[in-house]
Amino acid sequence: MQQREEQFTLYKLLNVEPKATQNEIKKSYRQLALQLHPDKNQSDVNAKEKFQKISEAYQILSNEEKRKMYDETGMIEGIDEFKNAYEFYRNLYPKISKEDIDKYEVKYRFSNEEEKDLIEFYNKNNGNVKCLLENIILSKNEDIPRFLEFYDEMIKQKKIIDYKIYWSSRKKIKTLREDPEAQQIDMDQLTKQIRQRPKNNTFDQFIQQMEEKYQKPKKVKNQKK
Repeated sequence: MQQREEQFTLYKLLNVEPKATQNEIKKSYRQLALQLHPDKNQSDVNAKEKFQKISEAYQILSNEEKRKMYDETGMIEGIDEFKNAYEFYRNLYPKISKEDIDKYEVKYRFSNEEEKDLIEFYNKNNGNVKCLLENIILSKNEDIPRFLEFYDEMIKQKKIIDYKIYWSSRKKIKTLREDPEAQQIDMDQLTKQIRQRPKNNTFDQFIQQMEEKYQKPKKVKNQKK
C-alpha cells in the first residue's frame, strides 16, 4: 500500500470535492463513464484498463465504510494505476482555464448560438421562462430585459408560440445569486456544461482551439516508400 500524495486523491480522479455528497459522486462518475467508455476510445489499447480504475474509485467512494477508511488512513493500493487513469482522461478532456471560458463567453453572448438556445429553452418549457437564467449558459441577471425583449420580438414575428404562461412567468424569473461565493466559477462544472452542448460552429471552433492548445500532437507514422 502507498500513502496517497497530497496533490492526488480518488476525489480528484472522479472530479469531485472531498466533501462531495453521494449524489454528486454518482453524477460525476456517470458523466465520466459516458465519456471514457472503451467503446468510445477504441483506438487506445489501455482504455479498458483506465475505465476499470475509474470504476474502482467509484466503488470505494460510493461505499460509506470504504470511503471512511480511505479518508481516515489515506491509504490505497495501486495508487500509480489510479494516477494513470486520471492522466488518461485529462488528456482526452483537458481542463479549460478561466481565460478560455472568458474567450468563449465573448463569442457566445449576443450570438446566433445564444438565440438558438433561448428559443430551444422556450419551446422545451412551453413558454415558461421562470428558470431561464439557470438554463442559459453564461447568463447574468442583467440579461433578463434583453432576453425578454428577444422573446417579445419572436412572438410578435410569430416565430415562437405565444404561450399564456410566458406572460406570467416572465415576472417570476429566478435571479442568480450575486454574493462572491456564488460568483466564483466552478470551472469543472462549467466545462462539463460546455462540452455537453450540441455541436455547432461556435462550439466546434472553441473545442478545436482547446485541443490545439492542450492536447499533445499526434505522432505521424512514416509512410513506407
